[in-house]
Amino acid sequence: MSELVRALGMNVASAHATLAVLDDTGFVVRDPIRRTYILGPALVAVGFATMEQHPAIDAALEQADALSTELNRTILVAARAGRDAIFVARRGSAVSGEIPGHPGDKVPLKAPVGAVFVAWASDSVIEHWLERAAAGPAEAIHYRGVLGEIRSRGYAVPLRASHPHAANAPGGPDERLDVLDGLASDRFVRVRTIAAPIFDAVGQVQLALSITGGEEPMTALEVHRLGQRLMRTTDAVTKRTRGIAPSRTP
Repeated sequence: MSELVRALGMNVASAHATLAVLDDTGFVVRDPIRRTYILGPALVAVGFATMEQHPAIDAALEQADALSTELNRTILVAARAGRDAIFVARRGSAVSGEIPGHPGDKVPLKAPVGAVFVAWASDSVIEHWLERAAAGPAEAIHYRGVLGEIRSRGYAVPLRASHPHAANAPGGPDERLDVLDGLASDRFVRVRTIAAPIFDAVGQVQLALSITGGEEPMTALEVHRLGQRLMRTTDAVTKRTRGIAPSRTP
């Protein structure tokens, strides 16, 4: 309860009363020994109803399980939630150096974060993505160029920052977007994720599957191979759920 009080800014009495009602109605369940709370069975129906309304999530989870086993890497499933991206699921065991990402976590869509969700969006959406990060003119031109590369290639590759000005990057001290296609195949890069889109019936990005990177750098060739493998998976989910993938042209 103390964690909830701190996270929500509630006083102890209010938190106790609220949890008591949620426990009584089955939305949470209290462990009498550990004195902790977990989600209750009343939310199961909500979960099933949500999955029925969003069949692409079920298909993405199935593919994430298979891909995690095949590659022995952590796979993240994320969805767009308004101005944010929300992590829906995580498959595979976490390894040192991976980005955080647990079901329910949200990250704001602002450059350079969430490029896979905005690369195929309208110019107004891209403009908002840039403005939200307070990107300057030079940064905006750079990011627009990278988004064009993502559309052409079919997947996004946020890199771990390694340059001296990285701490001032809009996405935080450990992420940047950079041009990848021109790198030599044996060039080593530090990858945060490799993310590919799943499109809906009108060609908009509804979900993204991501292969997380670790501490060890990879060659550009390894990144491209993983990206191609990931794309085969996301393309299959798009097709299976009757989505429409736009043509991959800048």
